[in-house]
Parts: sequence; structure tokens; C-alpha cells
Amino acid sequence: MTANICPTRPLLRYAFPAAVALILLLLLVRNHGLYPVVFLDEWSYSRYARLAPLSEAIVPSYLYLALFGATNACGTAFLECARVGNAVLYVLAAPFLYRVALPVTGRPAAIVVTLTALLGGSNTYTAYFMPEATYFLGFWVLSWIMLSEVGGTGVRSAVLAGVVLGLMSLVKVHALFLLPAIMLYALWRSWRTGRPATGVLAAAAMAATTLVLKLALGWLLAGAAGLDLLGSMYGGQARQSAGGVLARLLQPALWNAYGHLMALVLLCAVPLLALLTAAASAQARAAAGQPGRNALVYTVLTLGATLGLTVLYTASIAHAGPNEGARLHLRYYDFVFPLLAMLAASPLLGHRGDWRVRAALVLLLAALIVVSALTLRPAFVLSFVDGPELVNLAEHKSRFHQLVLLQLLVIAAWCWRPALGRLGFVWLLLPVMALNASVMSYRTLQLAAGPAQLADRVGRALHAQLSDAERDRLLLIGDDAVALFRAQFHVDRHASQTLLLAPGEAIDAAMVPPGVGTVVVLGDHALPPELAAQVVTSDYQLTRIGQAPAPARIVARTRFDVAGRTAALTRVQGLAAAEPWGAWSDGGQVVLEFARPFPRKMILHLTAQAYGPNIGAPFVLAVGEVRRTITLAGSARERLVQFDTDGRQRTLTIAVPHPARPAEIDNRSTDLRALGIGLIAIGIGEPTAP
Repeated sequence: MTANICPTRPLLRYAFPAAVALILLLLLVRNHGLYPVVFLDEWSYSRYARLAPLSEAIVPSYLYLALFGATNACGTAFLECARVGNAVLYVLAAPFLYRVALPVTGRPAAIVVTLTALLGGSNTYTAYFMPEATYFLGFWVLSWIMLSEVGGTGVRSAVLAGVVLGLMSLVKVHALFLLPAIMLYALWRSWRTGRPATGVLAAAAMAATTLVLKLALGWLLAGAAGLDLLGSMYGGQARQSAGGVLARLLQPALWNAYGHLMALVLLCAVPLLALLTAAASAQARAAAGQPGRNALVYTVLTLGATLGLTVLYTASIAHAGPNEGARLHLRYYDFVFPLLAMLAASPLLGHRGDWRVRAALVLLLAALIVVSALTLRPAFVLSFVDGPELVNLAEHKSRFHQLVLLQLLVIAAWCWRPALGRLGFVWLLLPVMALNASVMSYRTLQLAAGPAQLADRVGRALHAQLSDAERDRLLLIGDDAVALFRAQFHVDRHASQTLLLAPGEAIDAAMVPPGVGTVVVLGDHALPPELAAQVVTSDYQLTRIGQAPAPARIVARTRFDVAGRTAALTRVQGLAAAEPWGAWSDGGQVVLEFARPFPRKMILHLTAQAYGPNIGAPFVLAVGEVRRTITLAGSARERLVQFDTDGRQRTLTIAVPHPARPAEIDNRSTDLRALGIGLIAIGIGEPTAP
């Protein structure tokens, strides 16, 4: 039986739900009135939940998008309603957290672990129009099922777990990568109870239920798009990694894994000590009891699966920028952290064992803490959005040193008296770190409370002054991608467009796509005479183009970003996976085969940019026997190219003059793709008159 750390008092029965309600109130007050924070994510989730068909969503979070599409009922206050929904769903995880912790730690410690988990850095995700809070609830419902007395030991619990996993995969597709870990856990528990055949059947039932529910409900919500397991964005990235040389992922994966190890040492030193103790001592594992051993195996499997996914995903996008491989995306697995805290609060950590083993473990962990504290920050990118727990710990140098010292004192106390170390963790270290997280999260998020940034003012002004139809035909132009997406968030129309320029780059009328009715320019960019500004403010310039017909009728159009629809194309060759802005060529030639034949008098609307040595070099475009040569700048712009065809051609070929590997140009890059042209969009047009 698990011993309580301190006697249970009747007051705790009422104090616990009151504390949970108070945390909910604190989250609602803290999140109220904030401007949107996370771009492109918040705009993307809001866009596909509220403004666009679910079938167009770039990630298959169809259940989350369908649920939070209800925020349209709140009108312009949709973001506030989304935050209320996030906070309620997040706090609903409390009873499941508590029920998981209770048999492992005892009642008082279970209450402390639950409350400190709710106060931790992961609650910052309730402030964003993002699915993390919903996913947090799903994971703890799943954990409650799997760690219950019969969890993972029969078909009934396996089917129930599969239902939860299937629903979670429609909130964040990452849940699919938890499935192997959960299946292994079911096999282990059944093997431990002497029923391995039942375990195999349970694992199979779990996998079948998860996949069938995901695909069936995805199809009901999003149609044919719901049958794509990973969605257009993650599917494209997976195909790129699988189609390239997997060995090139090894170096960035190892480097990123090293960064996550250091982060875990700084955040979870005492729980890692519990894991090391369990690995070193069978007596310690026995002291934890069966609930503790179940939690131990479940934690190792789920943490391993989610951390492995995080490292591989980061390695796969390391080429996207000089700092991408150094980012620590703790939000992909920080929902597992309370499990680690439960292990440290269990009798596993209170087992005395051999003092020499304890001393060796403490010396090892202390050395890792010191090394991590000294080397993590210069080498890796710490972001409040990626890992609020880590940033909250390290926000101020003096506070950081104090919390590191406190962890060292707790593990030293454990070396002297294991029971004392366990008490210090539950009643001192966990509350102090949770309070630090709460205070720092509040201060950081309050920066988003105002004053309004330029992009906020522009977006809100356009929303107030333009009709829905006018905002559908709006083009925002500027040189700051975040500002453009931020303004687009407030404009709040799915059909609105953005165009990113280089700082100070002049605007050419050919850059404006057909169908645009209003052009709004943020920043210092000269307009051509035909687009002379009609409204000039300190924040933006506005030009109404009017209703004049476009010089060409567009008969086919496709985009190449992660949100692009490729129904117009039947074959694509020579392009890397889609990114938020478009897609790079990979090799010496791009081949695009369209579903419909080109017009005899064809006007190609090509929005593209060149990479490195290809800037200003001749790209050869071919349709049948007809060749055209163009040059491209290092920033995106539209070019119009005319072709005469026989009316049967369907294939456009682009020859890249100088394919170049970023890793050979910049030693900080690990990108081995041979880049040349970056495609944003293509339109196939024909003249509207002879």
C-alpha cells in the first residue's frame, strides 16, 4: 500500500476543488484582453475553425476545429471565447490527474502534484487559439484509462483507450505517435499478469479502434481530406524526410536530443533521479508497488515516444532556418511532465537502498545540472511559446540560479535521507517552481495586453471600415511576415491575401494578383503611379483598384504553400515539401503537369523567388517546344509570361540554372537540398479579348 507523505485532513476534501476553481478563475482573468500572440499558428487555427471549410485545413485537427468553430457565435469576441473554452478544458483534466496520482503518491501528494501541474507553464496555451489545452485533457483521460486497475489488461479498456486516442488524433495528429507506446504498455501489463495473448488482442483492438475512429470521424467532418492520416503540412514534411537521405537527419537529431536532455535535467532533476533509482534498484521498484511500477513503465514509454517524435520533427525542419534545429519544442511533450512529478512523489524516491549508489547518482545528476545551466542557453533557442516551463525557469539569472541551487539541495537531502528528499520535492520544490511559472507566465503574457502594435491597429481599422466582400479581395503588403499575419488575423477573412517583400522594396503593379480590389501597404514601400495611395495614415497606405476586369481570365490556379490546394495539378516533380510560404525546387528541373490543357494563347502568372546564385540568373520555362527565359529576384514577385500552344499541352517545365545546397553555402545550415526557385503560386490565364 502507498504511504501518505503527511496525514490527510478533512479540509483537503473541500480545499482541493476550491483550489482548482481558483486556478480556473486566475487563468480566465490572466488571459482576458490579450492580443493574439502566436503566428502563424493562431491565425491558421482560427482561419480553418471559423472561416474556411474543414477540408481545406492544413493540419488534420478536425475535431478541435469543429468544436472551436462555435466561437463564431461570439462575433468579434471569438478569441475571448476560445480562451474561455481552452481554460475550462484544461482545468477539466484535474480529476483525471488526481486519480492517476492517487494510487502512486497518496492523497496529499496527489493534490500537490495536480495543483502544481495546473499552475505550470503548460497553462499558457490556454491563452492561444491553439489545440494544446484540449490535447492536455485528452492525454490525462487516456492516462487515467491506461493506469487504472484494469487499464491495458483487456479488450474493453483497449477499445476505450483507442476511442480516446482516435479523438486526440483529431485534435493533434501527434497522438498517432503515442499509439505504439500505449500498445507496448498493454502488452507489458498483460505479460505481467500472465496473459500475453490477451495483451496482443488488446493492442490490436486499440490500434484498430484508433485508426478506424480517426478516419471515419475525419471523413464525416472533412470529407476526403479526412482520410489523410497526417494532413497536407505534416504529410508533405514526412514525404520529404522519407524521400531524402534519412542519414542527414542524424546530426541535427542528435544535437536537438542533447538540448532536450539538458532541458529535462534543469526542469525535472528530481524526477530523473527517481527514474535512475528505478533503473539501478529492483528493491526501489518493488517499494513503489504495482501502481508505481505501472506508472514508471507508462511514463518511460510515453515520454520516449513524444520526445522521440519531437526530436525527429525538429531535425526534419532544421534546414528551414539557421535556428530551427536549435529550437526546443517542449510543448510537444510537456503534458507528460506531471507523470514525472508523480514518480518523484512516490515511495520509489523514498527507498533508502545502498548509500553508495545514491551518492553516485547524485554526483552524476549534480554534474549534469551544472553543465546544463552553463551551456544550454548559448547553444539552444529558448522560446516562451516552444517551452514556457524552461523560459519561466530561466527568465532572470538570479532566479534561475536560485531554482538550480534549490534542486541541488533537494537531491543532496535525498542522498542523506531519501524520505527527506521526497518531502522536499513535494512540499518545497514543486510549489516553488509552480509559483515561479505562474508569476513569470503572467508577466510575459501581459506584454500581449497592449498597447496595440501597428499590425493590430491596421487589421482592426480594416475590419471596421471594409465590408466582408471588400476584405475578401484585400491584399496586405509588407516586409514583416509576423506583422502581415497579425493584421490578417484581425481582418478575419479567409480569402484575404498577403505579399511579403524585402525591406524598402518598391511595389510593381504586376505583383498584385488578379481579383484583388484593395491594396494595403504596411511599411516603407513605394507604390507605382497606377497604384497611387488614396488613403495615407501613419500606419498604412490604401489603394482601391476598383472593378476593372483583369487582363486575363484565370482558368487554373494553384498555390504551393502548406495551405495550397493542388487539384489543378496531376503530377509534380522536382519540388521539396511545402512550407508556410511556398515550396523550393530540389534539383535541376521542376515539372508541373496540369489537369487541363493550356489555352492556345496562354498567360502564365508566376509568383516566385530565386535562391542564392540563381538570383538574376536565367530560368528557362518550357511548354512543349516553346521556350521562355526569365530572371527572378531574391524576394517573391509575380511575373507574367506568354506562350503560344497547340491547345493540347498540359506540362510546364522550369530549368534551374544553378541548384545550390544551403549546407555548402552556410556552415550553420544542415540543408542538403539543391535549391533554385521558390514557387509561391501559379495561375494559367487566357486573354479576355482577341
